[in-house]
Amino acid sequence: MQRLTRSRSWLRCPIAIWLFALSPGEAQLVEPPVKPREIRKVVSDGRHNAFAALAHWRDSYWLAFRKASGHVARDGDLVVLRSGDTRTWVKSREWDVSGDDRDAQLLVTKKRLYLYINSLHEGRFRVSVTFTEDGRSWSLPQVVYQPGFILWKPVEWQGRFYAGAHRPGSVRQRTAQLVTSTDGIRWQQVSTIRAGQGESETTLSFDGRGRLTAFLRSQVTVGGFILESPPPYEQWHQRPSGRHLSGHSVYTFEGVTYLISRLLAYDPPADSAEPRSAVAGRDLDQATMVYTYDDGQLQPYCLLGPLDGNHDSSYATAVRAGDEMLVVYHRSGHEYGGEFRARDSADLFLARVPLRAVGR
Repeated sequence: MQRLTRSRSWLRCPIAIWLFALSPGEAQLVEPPVKPREIRKVVSDGRHNAFAALAHWRDSYWLAFRKASGHVARDGDLVVLRSGDTRTWVKSREWDVSGDDRDAQLLVTKKRLYLYINSLHEGRFRVSVTFTEDGRSWSLPQVVYQPGFILWKPVEWQGRFYAGAHRPGSVRQRTAQLVTSTDGIRWQQVSTIRAGQGESETTLSFDGRGRLTAFLRSQVTVGGFILESPPPYEQWHQRPSGRHLSGHSVYTFEGVTYLISRLLAYDPPADSAEPRSAVAGRDLDQATMVYTYDDGQLQPYCLLGPLDGNHDSSYATAVRAGDEMLVVYHRSGHEYGGEFRARDSADLFLARVPLRAVGR
């Protein structure tokens, strides 16, 4: 138990948390300026409930997530819940498409609510889509895009849909692509965002002028990367994000852009530029952090925690509700010693986070 005593003393500080450096050689104590108004469990049944997508459509909230026996188990199914108030949820549908169904993605349009299911079967991913037009019946899942890819966080921009599509594998085999669709079913590649350097989950954000920013998770370094491209989104310019990015989502509410990601707190602290291989074995705590994205920088805004406990966390998803955002994220229901177990549990939480006042 020596590790708990040594690594947790600074984490219990009520006013500050330790983040890895914004630039090489620097480390800092940061107090996020906002606290959640409420955090409560949404799903907790002893199963591994995680990797969620939240949407508001036709006066209801829709929550899709993977339910399995463990984080790395291969028996996941996709569950869709529906609620009028986010407090009472009823099951709309459960999907067992192929192998381990995970990483749900919801896309809202006026006529349809699309659900993308990323299924891992016999070591290879494929993407399926199903949709509903009335909130009661769903179409049969149909395969979309190329085998081997995961479709990530689709968004609408000027009448088209865009998403990041990444291909898992070895470092050199990995790639992140920008893909687009006009109907949510037929997707085609626009460009390669980055390839051959350990690419993973890639989340998109359009600014008011149409410039596209991609926030990319790295499987090589602790920190992720920010890539930018002007229309027609064929040329990308890269820089380090200065933060760890994983399971992340990006939203713009009332002119403020928020990125929500897993927060990693290493002991001793790790610089974002460090190779992941160099920090393997360090004591590690996790939580979920809401950042604001201002002038090209990610700044801590609201911690959804606590850090203490060394739990798996995040894969957050959010919708706006008045003057706040509703954030759903997962957190393990137990402690673990640095390795995922074949059977473990995770709960889904919902946090109410006040939006930042415009102009601040």
